[in-house]
Amino acid sequence: MASRIRSMLLLGAAMFTAMFTQVASGETSDEAVWHNKIPAALSEPAVDIDKDPNLLHKYADNAGTKIHYVTMGSNQKPLMVFVHGFPDFWYSWRNQIQIFSANYQVVALDLRGYDLSDRPEGVENYKFSVLLDDIRAVINAERNGRKVILIGHDWGAALSWLFTGQNPDLVERLVVLSVPHPGAITKELLPWNHPIAQTRASAYATRFFARGKGDNLTAEDLAYWVVNPEVKRRYIEAFSKSSILSIMAYYKANYSLSQLALNLFDPTMKKIYGAVIKCPVLHVHGIEESHALLSTLDLEKSWMENPDNLTVKIVPGVGHFIQHEVPDYLNETISSWLKDSAS
Repeated sequence: MASRIRSMLLLGAAMFTAMFTQVASGETSDEAVWHNKIPAALSEPAVDIDKDPNLLHKYADNAGTKIHYVTMGSNQKPLMVFVHGFPDFWYSWRNQIQIFSANYQVVALDLRGYDLSDRPEGVENYKFSVLLDDIRAVINAERNGRKVILIGHDWGAALSWLFTGQNPDLVERLVVLSVPHPGAITKELLPWNHPIAQTRASAYATRFFARGKGDNLTAEDLAYWVVNPEVKRRYIEAFSKSSILSIMAYYKANYSLSQLALNLFDPTMKKIYGAVIKCPVLHVHGIEESHALLSTLDLEKSWMENPDNLTVKIVPGVGHFIQHEVPDYLNETISSWLKDSAS
């Protein structure tokens, strides 16, 4: 039986390789680099959080790599940590930080390679295991014995899933936006699920490998989806400080063909991917999200110790950037769920 399963997994990897190559080679200069619904301009101006005197800028250290984060709120209150995705930085959570800091100590970090965090060279410095240690370093710098409410979007969601599985003693509750458990996406690529549809959904990432396209993105390219002119300038400023090679290293270290195949058999990755989620989880997902099939939301239940602890909210009319598109709805949804899941 084990031999048969291994053969089927290898077949799935081979099929994905063939489809991946076909999609990547089809890149043209006229195609968008990645495909998301561009958020509509918010009805009210975004919070000008940079001028708030209560916003503190700090650094945590992970084996010599400095990870920048901001924090607001009393350290006598519960700890809430936000992890951004691609392409983004701590400022992504500006509409959450001030609201939640009334009742929580809020922390929002810059992932390595982005904005004010260090940008170490070398693809090996962007493997999942290293990135998870960055999150641990930030949490340990602020937690003072507290467990954390962990909230992540995109790459931040993927990392938060994996971090929670690895650190049940640190995470009290988990909120993820837009991205299912990474293992659920891997499962979708297997022959008996939806490999063709999920490969097409993941095509934005494969295009980064086509003729080195991703390595040549500019700060303006990365901020293409930001609508508000003032906010866009803030994003371009942050992305100008970031390292595009570091940002692309996330994909090269964890999403390349060889790495996807390795994840199926490597003991370290099997441990990271296979860890059970023991705490309550809220998954907020836009119906117009284009990078993960809705069927992955059912698959991620298999990582829950208790599937009843998974709450999924599908948001109509919303795409990938939930915290930008419907910030008020998101804040209310998180607040309500935190109250309900605590009872």
